[in-house]
Amino acid sequence: MVVDDENKEERSGGETPSGPGLTSSRRPPPEESWRQQAIPSFRPLITRDVVMLSFFVFGVISLAVGWILKSVADEQVFQKKVQYGGSGSGSTECNIDSANEGRVCNVTIKANHRMNSPVYVYYELENFYQNHQRYLGSLDSDQLLGENKKKGDLSSCSPLKKNGSKVLSPCGLIANSMFNDVITLKNDDLDMRENKIAWRSDKKKKFKQPKHFDWAFTNDDISNCILSTCPDYICEDAGVHTGCKGYICNGGDFDDGKCAKGQSTVFYYRKSDYYQFLYQTFPDIISPLVGVKNEHFIVWMRLGGLSDFRKLYGRITDTVHEGTELVFQIVNNFQVDSFDGKKYLIVSTTSTLGANLSALWTAWLAFGASSTTLALAIFIKTRFAPRQLGDTSFLLSLSD
Repeated sequence: MVVDDENKEERSGGETPSGPGLTSSRRPPPEESWRQQAIPSFRPLITRDVVMLSFFVFGVISLAVGWILKSVADEQVFQKKVQYGGSGSGSTECNIDSANEGRVCNVTIKANHRMNSPVYVYYELENFYQNHQRYLGSLDSDQLLGENKKKGDLSSCSPLKKNGSKVLSPCGLIANSMFNDVITLKNDDLDMRENKIAWRSDKKKKFKQPKHFDWAFTNDDISNCILSTCPDYICEDAGVHTGCKGYICNGGDFDDGKCAKGQSTVFYYRKSDYYQFLYQTFPDIISPLVGVKNEHFIVWMRLGGLSDFRKLYGRITDTVHEGTELVFQIVNNFQVDSFDGKKYLIVSTTSTLGANLSALWTAWLAFGASSTTLALAIFIKTRFAPRQLGDTSFLLSLSD
């Protein structure tokens, strides 16, 4: 069969010019060392002396950094830790046998150094695995952002989706195992605030009250409908949806500064007969006006990576002078004996590098000590039992 040469040339895209007088389509890079990848390479010989010197230099640097971090920790960070719950605690005054027992006890911590404000107050739990795979996945992010979901749409919250006949809002193991001890500083000359303890981005973007939630102040008498359904006229006078409930403010950080102590308010949650909301699950620490935007709850929802972890509870805004005895009243609701756990109360200052520097300076000192020890071992080996090395000039000539 005969093929038309003109059509063949069109299909093939034309021929590449070649031969004398014709220009090639190739454009080679300029004749420069960098463009031609001809720059001389650095190929050091890892000899005994180089290894020994490297270990020694890195070891000395690490020891110096570790010593500096330890000095900062000793001079700027003052920390006191007291166990008040679980096996091994010095006193049984704070121990409880069941959850939500409400047993009241006092914990006293003496400041051995001057502690400049702010002084941070933490609680620490031991042997509580927030990092367990089933635990960390037991929540519904859409519900935490205000979606009123039905039980059938909450499969991610398994195995804790409802309490009796009511659907939990929020559901899941994380939200409903919240640390709910109430810690109060009793010193009259010191003030402990419980705000500004959560990440600002978490509070703003990750947690929202359920849709249709509303609240308002009221001048009507709500004494007969505290946390129960108020008459319609009270809700209408306040401009809130009928079916609202009454609430007398506790004030302060408990209500997130929304109202003063003793003020009368009404609030509305949609389908309150179908859902059990957070303020109903933890009434001692969650205000109905704040709900999932409570900062203790937000701090708890940021999971600990290990079985032993501490979380920020509050901050003392005054300077604590040396010798001051800090008296904390604790209402014990969080039971730890069921999982062989322990509870601690911690007061601490911070430095520019954080509060807990012990792990950091320990790691630097350990690495530095290991490196210098290896350098010393190599030196002793080469000094008392040397090994004949070959002529490295042959290696250099071969590499060239």
